[in-house]
Order: sequence, then C-alpha cells, then structure tokens
Amino acid sequence: MGSRLGLSVGFISILSLLLTTRGVCHGHIPARIGQCSLNIPSALQPQTHLGCSHLVDEDVTHQPIDYSPWTHPVDCMHVPNSPSTKYCVFSIITTPEIAATEIEILNDSGDTQFRSVNSSAGPAWKVVDIPGKGKGIVASRFIKRSEAIMVDWASLVVHLDFPTSVKRLQGYRHLHRAVDQLSDPDRVLELARSSTFSNDIVEDVLRTNAFSYPLAGESHMALYPDVSRVNHACRPNAFIRFTPTSLAVSVVVQRDIEPGEEITITCKTRDERQELLLKWGFQCSCDLCTASKAEVAASDYRREKIRNMRQEVMKAVEVWDGTKAAKLTLETLELMRDEDLAPLYASQYEILARLYWKAKDKKMGTKYAQMSIDTLVDQGYIENSTSVLPALLESFDG
Repeated sequence: MGSRLGLSVGFISILSLLLTTRGVCHGHIPARIGQCSLNIPSALQPQTHLGCSHLVDEDVTHQPIDYSPWTHPVDCMHVPNSPSTKYCVFSIITTPEIAATEIEILNDSGDTQFRSVNSSAGPAWKVVDIPGKGKGIVASRFIKRSEAIMVDWASLVVHLDFPTSVKRLQGYRHLHRAVDQLSDPDRVLELARSSTFSNDIVEDVLRTNAFSYPLAGESHMALYPDVSRVNHACRPNAFIRFTPTSLAVSVVVQRDIEPGEEITITCKTRDERQELLLKWGFQCSCDLCTASKAEVAASDYRREKIRNMRQEVMKAVEVWDGTKAAKLTLETLELMRDEDLAPLYASQYEILARLYWKAKDKKMGTKYAQMSIDTLVDQGYIENSTSVLPALLESFDG
C-alpha cells in the first residue's frame, strides 16, 4: 500500500467492532457454538421500530393493553443479592429494561431471510437418525452453494446470568412458564438433552442446544428448535446466519450439497471442540476429528494463526501501521479460505476497504467495499441495491 497509514481513533473503534464476533460461549453456561457470524455495518442494516418503548413488569400488567405487545401477563422475580435487579418472563426471560430496549426486534420477522429460502425446489432437508449422533438433518435434494435451506425463530431467549442469579427452584418455575407459553412446547421439550450439570429438563435442553445471542449488549441464550437438529462438525458444510435486527436465523450451505449428505455447522480448534463437546455428552467423530494427525495439526495451526493474526491487526491499527494491518488481513483471508470460514470473508474485505480508504486510495477502497457487499449478498445477509455501496463508503468517513 505504499507509505505507512495514519488511522483515526474513530476508525480504531470501528475496526475493533469488526474484529469482534458473536457466538462466543459464556463461562456460566456453555452455549452451542455456531460458525462465527458477521457484524454487518450499521449503514447496511435494515431498521424497524415500533415507536417509543415502555417499561413493563408485574407492577403494570393487569389487562392485555397494559402488557402489550407481550402476549401473556408478565411474571417477575427479584435477584436475592441484588434487590434492584429483577428478571421477568416476557416472550423472553430478561430484565424489564432490556425487554423495553430491544422490543423492536419483535417487529422484524426475518422476512429477508425467509424469502431467500428456495421453497419452489421442494424441502431441502429432513430429520433422520444418524448412527452415533442421534438425530440430524440430511439433504433431501441437491442444494446449491449459498442457498439458505432453513429459517428458524428463537423459541426461548434467556439472559445468560439468570440461572446463576436466582434460586434454583424459582428459576425452573420461570423456565417452565416460558415454555408453557409457547404455541408448541414439545418443539422445545423433545430436543436432545446431554448436559451433566442440569437438574431440570428445560435447563438441560438450553445447555445442550442454545446459542449465545446479544441483546442490549448483554449475553443471552437463544434456542432455535429446528437449527438444534443440525449436528456439529469441525469442518462444516453450512453456517448459521444471524441478523442484528431479528430473532430469526437461517442455515446457509457453504458448498454444493448432494442428496443424502448430512448438513453440519460449527468452528474452533480440535482440542477446544472436543473439550466443549465432551461437556455436552458426546465425542466428535466428524471427518476432520478422525483425520490423520498431520491434517488435524495443519487445520489447528491455521485456525490458531487466524486468531493470532486478527489480534495483530488490531495492534497494527493501534500503532498507526495501516500497511502492516492490510498485509496481515490479506494473509488472514487466505487462511480463512483454506479453512472454508466463508462467513468471515466479508468482514475481512471491509477491513481492507477501510484501510485503503483511510490511505486515500479510493479505488482500492471501493474495490474491497464492493467485494464485501457482494459476499454479503451472496450469503443472503443483505439485498443487492445501488444504494448499498454509497452507504457503506459514506460510513468510512464517519
């Protein structure tokens, strides 16, 4: 890129957000890890709002109009060691403040994701018994790369600190109430259970199947019944596509899938994967985990190097060395391609776009910005439009 780049403090903050990924397990409850999701630039995010939100708790819920838009009267309990904190059962289990702040996500049904599912070709998958794995899903027809084959909505969303903040029996009562309010509780209750730390069926289902999901900047567990049927693999052929404005997620395949082939998701190094999976009650026997020692070692080396290089990118930005940051980002992108970490490509292109843009190389900045957009469109995160590129480039000057 030529001379050393000078980068603004604001850009460092933006890049920090780009390098932060969702789907990381919290220490209290291990959440099932999906392949790392994207932080889509705010300029490209669709925004929907219900208007001014209002605080709803047990003190103001007497008639349906009082607790609207929630479908049931709100049931709350105070945290014993923190009287000012309470958790309530809405459609989710969280604090009244978070529920009021994030209520607009209920107005977003994930229609964009739903429309991307190719229903005209017939069902793409079916649930079957997988030897040694229990239930899983396999392709019921040929599936083309980047096709979204499944859309699911969170049946349960629970604040991650809830189980360790309340008395056990009271916590179970709240979990049961949340499940009983579902239109089909069996979709949750019949999911796999493999946790050795649970003493309750709903807790066991959450520990075994839940993804980590941020609401108002705080971690929650989100349970997706259909997605929970998709088994783990250390080198998956699909990934989970999250959106920042909806509780809907979809499963997108990374390559062409033949009929009868099992569809899988996940990430991390082999040892980390095995340690987490053992906590869930099974040992992974996917193609990568049963591969030769040399192949496993090579994959682990690449993934560890990706992790370290992303940290080095941040360090390079912090000391104003944009040239080094760009070089490391390009090398990281190549390693990601070797590991088929397709959901991360767009964020790397955007980092490069921002670096070149700050270096006053508008041509290269625009090139990588378009590559980021093309990748997001290809993976179904956003819809293609002539306004998308100008919106993204405008955000670079902010």
